[in-house]
Amino acid sequence: MKKQNVVLVLAAALLAPAAFGAEPPPLPKDFPGYGADRPLPVPAISKSTLPNGLTVWLVKRPGFPKVSAVLAVRGGSAVDPAGMEGISDLLAVTLKEGTAKKTSRQIAEELQGLGGDLGVSAGADAITLRASALATGTPRLLDLLAAVALAPAFPPAEVELAKENALQELEAAEATPDFLASKAFAKAVYGSHPYHVVTATRETIAKTTPALLGAEHARRFRPDQALLVVAGDLDESVVKASIVRAFGAWKSAGAPLPPVPASPPARGREFLLVDRPGSVQSTVVSGRPGPAVSDADWYDVLVANTVYADAFGSRLVKNIREEKGYTYSPSGDFSTRRAGSLLEMQADVRNDVTAATLLEVFYELDRMAATKPTADELAGAKRYQGGLYLIRNQLQGAVAGTLARNWVNGLPPEALADFVPKVNAVTAEGVQAAGRKHFLSSTQTVVVVGDAKEVRSQLELYGAVKEIKP
Repeated sequence: MKKQNVVLVLAAALLAPAAFGAEPPPLPKDFPGYGADRPLPVPAISKSTLPNGLTVWLVKRPGFPKVSAVLAVRGGSAVDPAGMEGISDLLAVTLKEGTAKKTSRQIAEELQGLGGDLGVSAGADAITLRASALATGTPRLLDLLAAVALAPAFPPAEVELAKENALQELEAAEATPDFLASKAFAKAVYGSHPYHVVTATRETIAKTTPALLGAEHARRFRPDQALLVVAGDLDESVVKASIVRAFGAWKSAGAPLPPVPASPPARGREFLLVDRPGSVQSTVVSGRPGPAVSDADWYDVLVANTVYADAFGSRLVKNIREEKGYTYSPSGDFSTRRAGSLLEMQADVRNDVTAATLLEVFYELDRMAATKPTADELAGAKRYQGGLYLIRNQLQGAVAGTLARNWVNGLPPEALADFVPKVNAVTAEGVQAAGRKHFLSSTQTVVVVGDAKEVRSQLELYGAVKEIKP
């Protein structure tokens, strides 16, 4: 397809909004209607701060047999030192593999005795420890959580095992087009901004030592940049006393971590190709940076992205899966970090329809700016996001996790209950405004992982193509 034809099709789409969105067939007359959304009960949150600066939120939920605790510490992969990108992942993996007084086996046995578990993960903005146990074991669980968080030993044998596992996982990931696309896309969108880190590199894995992990732990783990959430059937006075005993002696040392700079703006449309000889499919990724969760238009963008690609009934999925049959599982994502968000769609398509797929992606992106969603599209997107949020937060541990994630992103505890009402307040005009501001195809970075011999000429229909190594 000639580039001029592509432009003409896009122009026709923008000038003829009335032709968009043919109405689907009506539901049967006796089909039951949707019930009203049930609001997420707002839990009573007891907020306090220890003298050392640790923020503590207690969520009392009578009747639950287990207690959940989440300790979030600001400082994830976005503060990894230059040349050691991805060391946060190794820090999280090795944190619970032994303390000054307990081996990893002793930690596991103690958790088993409490009917509990403990996990650690690293994100872009924080390292998070999640633990749970029967409510009767709450004081011991908090002691164990504090020991793992504050006094990790990084045993050399455990660190070497973690490095070997990380290297094998990296080699396995590099064999998949999804990983190559994700790595190339993050680097293209963020450049040198710290959010470009996807995983630990070979160089980081090779250079990691117990001493370096200890230094990174000391630099990040400070009570004045940490939040502890405990949820369950709590005796508040007992839990507070346990927290003071377990975390009260924790002290901050050194300078606080610098804030992560704001996410960069969109770079303008560009086409990047990762050659994967012999691929029978192209992995197509298109996207750009979006607003921070604290921005006024964040909920408009969330609903707009649902209308565009982030649901099975979305415009793009209907177009390239249901109508054109180019792909089986296209998806859209809207991930949020403290200093910004990322709008991204991905689809694995046959080599011969790579250009045709991009044409439809651009069409649907520009359609978001040219037209308002229909009443059914808007209602469906709101129901999808509101329902998903309510289902995700049914479990006690999920509530504690959501509170901690909101805190990492700079939101107050009350934001837990704001989500559904704010989603439901989004208007068709707000969705279209978000489309104009954040979805135009001219602002998209496009990464294609595929056989260059098969797809390069297709991409060149749209403009210059730069071949890159992820």
